[in-house]
Amino acid sequence: MPRNVFVIALDEFNKGTMETLPEYRRYAVHSLLPKDEVLKAEEYDYEDLLAQANQTLREFDGTVDGVVTWWDFPSSGLAPVLSEHWDLYGPSLRSVVILEHKYWSRLAQRAVAGEHVPAFAAFDPFDEDALEAITNSGVYYPFWLKPVKSVGSYLGFRIDGPEDWEPAITTMREEIAQFGDPFDQALARVDLPPDVEAVGGVACLAEGIIGGWQCTLEGYVSHGEAHVYGTVDSLRMPGVSTFRCYQYPSQLPIPIQRRMEQIAKDVVGQAELDHCCFNAEFFYDQEQGQIWILEINTRLSQSHCDLFAKVDGASSQRAMLSLSQGRSPRMLHRQGEFNVAGKYFLRTTEDGVVRSAPSQQDLDAVVERFPGTRIEIDPVVGDRLSEMAVQETYSFELGRVFIGADDHEQLDERFEQITQMLPFDIER
Repeated sequence: MPRNVFVIALDEFNKGTMETLPEYRRYAVHSLLPKDEVLKAEEYDYEDLLAQANQTLREFDGTVDGVVTWWDFPSSGLAPVLSEHWDLYGPSLRSVVILEHKYWSRLAQRAVAGEHVPAFAAFDPFDEDALEAITNSGVYYPFWLKPVKSVGSYLGFRIDGPEDWEPAITTMREEIAQFGDPFDQALARVDLPPDVEAVGGVACLAEGIIGGWQCTLEGYVSHGEAHVYGTVDSLRMPGVSTFRCYQYPSQLPIPIQRRMEQIAKDVVGQAELDHCCFNAEFFYDQEQGQIWILEINTRLSQSHCDLFAKVDGASSQRAMLSLSQGRSPRMLHRQGEFNVAGKYFLRTTEDGVVRSAPSQQDLDAVVERFPGTRIEIDPVVGDRLSEMAVQETYSFELGRVFIGADDHEQLDERFEQITQMLPFDIER
């Protein structure tokens, strides 16, 4: 009989990737909680979402054999509690919270890899003296201002001087509760150390600027043993923090990748993460020869699933499904159709109303010209870009293009050609 695995906020695009796995027939995959309630809500009630999910599982006519997710909080904080309640394989909520609370995570990183962690300080965004406290703590301009819990780059601000502080902290105060309040609900279920308890979930982190070659390591922990199975490069737009694309495999020197792998294993071990995928984001400062940890997420990156399928021959969702059953994954390596693959972002930096977007005929024409390409378009006619859910601070995301190619140069060439085939009309 197929094993019933529930995916929190299952979406058709990523389900389509999962269906290409040879072992998919062993599973009956079900959606748990509507995507709009978990990814696009204006506010979240963590306990209410847990109650809804448990009710769905109780009413299911069959066995519950796994609960997983590839999304950030609140999904990543729901799966551990549901897995424990239904006696399933999965990480503890405490281990997830350690790595997802940006301040607690920095403390865990500093304990085992302090030389790879920038200066940082937690603070109350509603404290009128917060800026003075930050500069007195050893964090100096320029620095990043972030919530201790957010999604993607939402509410991330670069503070180059005092003039940047007021507009950033004003926005932070207005919007931090969207994820901070439900994160506090999750924290209430965990025995917190005093310094983290004092900070809470509606709080911010200031940390020194780090940079260089950015990449993400994809891995998993099975029965206490951590493994890394691939490294994806994260390439930004020139001169800004906005991502242009992700490319796999990484072009970083192998010795640097191996060092990053060990650091990631040390940190997830410090958090006691188990039966779980993770992705670890790093910078490599080539001039200084310095490796920096950016953050570690307690899930696979759904952004990379199709890239692994194109290059290695199996989506990284294989690891997630195997772990949900208590099995160590058997990952493929370089058995895919393409030598390299990329996820490219369609973006604009100006707000406006969408008057027309690429049609299905446009998308079909791209796939016919570049077989294997997959495309997601977000806005529909009438959408105002600034009103779309959880956009990053400095640009608006219109969609994503997943491409395979013979080499990295061909990847870029194909994306440039594809953008010309995907017309948007946006009234500024």
